Amino acid sequence: MAIIDFFRNIFTSEKRAFQFDPSNMLSGSGSGVPVNNDTALTFSAVWAAIRILSESVAQLPISLIEREENGDKINRSNHPLYNLLHNKPNEYITYFSFMQKIMFDLCLNGNSYVQIERNGAGRPIALYPIDFDKVEIRQLEDKYFYFNTITGEAIEYEEMLHFKIMTQDGMLGMSPIETCANSISWGLGLETYGNSYFQNGAKVSGVLETDRALSTEAIDRLRNSFDNNYSKIGDANKTLILEEGLKFNTISMSNEASQFLSSRQFSIEEICRIFNVPPHMLADLSKSSFSNIQEQSREFVQYSLMPYLAMIEQEMTNKLFKKNEYGKLFVEFNTNALLRGNPKDRAEYYRTMLNIGAISINEIRQKENMNRVDVGDNLFMQMNMSTVENIAGGIKEESEELIIEE
Repeated sequence: MAIIDFFRNIFTSEKRAFQFDPSNMLSGSGSGVPVNNDTALTFSAVWAAIRILSESVAQLPISLIEREENGDKINRSNHPLYNLLHNKPNEYITYFSFMQKIMFDLCLNGNSYVQIERNGAGRPIALYPIDFDKVEIRQLEDKYFYFNTITGEAIEYEEMLHFKIMTQDGMLGMSPIETCANSISWGLGLETYGNSYFQNGAKVSGVLETDRALSTEAIDRLRNSFDNNYSKIGDANKTLILEEGLKFNTISMSNEASQFLSSRQFSIEEICRIFNVPPHMLADLSKSSFSNIQEQSREFVQYSLMPYLAMIEQEMTNKLFKKNEYGKLFVEFNTNALLRGNPKDRAEYYRTMLNIGAISINEIRQKENMNRVDVGDNLFMQMNMSTVENIAGGIKEESEELIIEE
């Protein structure tokens, strides 16, 4: 059966037994359901994946860091850009909404645009997100410009933050929705198919049998009776009244129905692969356990969020700072809270780092969102630890003392 016929049969008004054959769907490119940003968001797995990515990045604190000549990093909360990035990018939105908008556009289109407004000294004073479908990149001679298709404004390359993922030419990102339209269409088709089936509502799945010949009028009357009394969701578990010598034989869930559920599960896994989100974060715990969820969550930060964060950090660092600040100041997300693991693992890590003098008590307290304490900046090291050279020197000195005593 052709794929278009398969879905045409789904939406016929005639109620029918549940039948599903995944091979029919595999015979074409997708389910035939049109895929665009709006329809893709109606697929719950797509919505959940984009929401998780957007909110995960939006909740991360962002800092302005100055790197000193000795390599130390200082948080520059007194820098003019700090409030712009950390609290309020412009007069209309908060930092959370700002980052959420950036990630939302990236997940849908692969591109996100933010126009920079500067003061007379060239310092950014506001950041305004622009919808990705209202911006074009145009080339004039040897320079690239961003063109606002609504206002007709040409914006210089340095005056637009352009975040992009999976770029082939270095200029434009690739849309996950467009690139993986077939997989998303498959999922949408399954959702629509399931909705069409369950709209019948009746929990009684079976056939009516009789040894008597029924007239056309009797058949129509029985069909209308079933449609009026047992076809809605609220009609489930009603008492079934039969006449004309009819017998009702129930039918258990068929192999086709089981295949439908398996295919729906597969479509959710496809969305997880597209957006690189662990299945358990989309409420799919079929392959998760208590022991591996924590590791999957850390991998989500490392392999899913980190590429987004690195791309955003680099674009902001390249275009928001003044020329005399290049190489000294940079933007950095703080992911410590997401990567720190469970309390037992953190305690063991801190103990080890403290004993070798790598971190101070106040550094530990800062990572745990605790206030500083007096003398908490001191570094400690165990007395029984020393360098190989010092140990060798100590043995030599002891040998010389023994010789002198003898």
